[in-house]
Amino acid sequence: MTRVRDPIHDYIDLSPVEVKLVDTPAYQRLRWIKQLGPANLVYPGANHTRHEHCMGTSHVVGKMADSAGLNSDEKQLVSVAGLLHDLGHTAFSHLGDEIEGVEDHVVRTTHIISQTEISDILSDEGIDSKTVNQIITGNHKFGPLVSGDLDGDRLDYLVRDAHYTGVSTGVDMGRLITTMKMPDSQLVVKESGLPAVEALLTARSTMYPTVYFHPFARGAELMLARATNHAISSNKIDVEEFTNFTDHRLLSELDKSGGLSQQIVKDFENRNIVKRAVSMTKEQAESSGLEKASTKEYETSIASKLGVSPSEIYVDFPSFSVVPGLKVKIIKNDGEIELARNLSRLVSGLYEAQFDHWRCRVYGPANMREEVAKISETVLGI
Repeated sequence: MTRVRDPIHDYIDLSPVEVKLVDTPAYQRLRWIKQLGPANLVYPGANHTRHEHCMGTSHVVGKMADSAGLNSDEKQLVSVAGLLHDLGHTAFSHLGDEIEGVEDHVVRTTHIISQTEISDILSDEGIDSKTVNQIITGNHKFGPLVSGDLDGDRLDYLVRDAHYTGVSTGVDMGRLITTMKMPDSQLVVKESGLPAVEALLTARSTMYPTVYFHPFARGAELMLARATNHAISSNKIDVEEFTNFTDHRLLSELDKSGGLSQQIVKDFENRNIVKRAVSMTKEQAESSGLEKASTKEYETSIASKLGVSPSEIYVDFPSFSVVPGLKVKIIKNDGEIELARNLSRLVSGLYEAQFDHWRCRVYGPANMREEVAKISETVLGI
């Protein structure tokens, strides 16, 4: 075993095959991709990367495997899946979700595993890369350990992200893991672990509006997305090239692209970020009949009335999706399996309230904040 010191888990032990995987170029690329994208513009300590998160995920998945009663070969298999699960992330982690023509990061991950030396390394150790990919995509009996509602990925990043942003949480990861079981390929938590589930989901509910969708960090991400999309549409950057960039390589290529992309990246590097002018709740957006498909039309209309370029206006319309983790299952003392939200008013409340934090926002130049707000309210019918 190779022992790695980690600020979250103390020591992480890597098996020989895991060391070989970590030393591949595809994995080392993760050293240069920030876990929380541009969130360090808000939280200066949020400079941790996908590199240590993936090692942490592998470690947590291994602990979960022990609790679930997997044998040594099965534990190695799921630990490897946890280690490799984020190889397909683009620069600034989730920036690729905003780029036209870029496939989902999980799909890219499976391609990297099957089409690079990683497949050979796994094969030499008697591990089937197809099985690893099935676990990562959740299409395997062990999928819930890596890609489920209460998986090792989420357990690691929640605690790790809270640590580096300074957000306090009361998550008891050890208690949660020791109360896990896996009957019939379902990852469940014993009834005695329900308080630990409540603490975890409460922490997640806090992290989403506080960190993951912080308006300033989100504005910075929108800027990077616009700069990247413009560079791609201008044939200055190829989509396939983009998916292999690290954070600093992307900024460098955008700067070399010139024009709008260069202007935006210089503003980004100087923390001259567009400011939120309007923030709408889910109910307000729905009552106004707003649609994500019309985002560019809204931006053009607002910009026209303000007398500025559409490139300076950003209408952010996030997708509606159930927060991962709110489908956690509890195995009761009598052996019956039930959703945690049916056993806990706290979890039920979090499930019902998850869209309370959703916001559709309009961003614009900092020196025109009031004007942007006034015109946006007229255009969007708020």
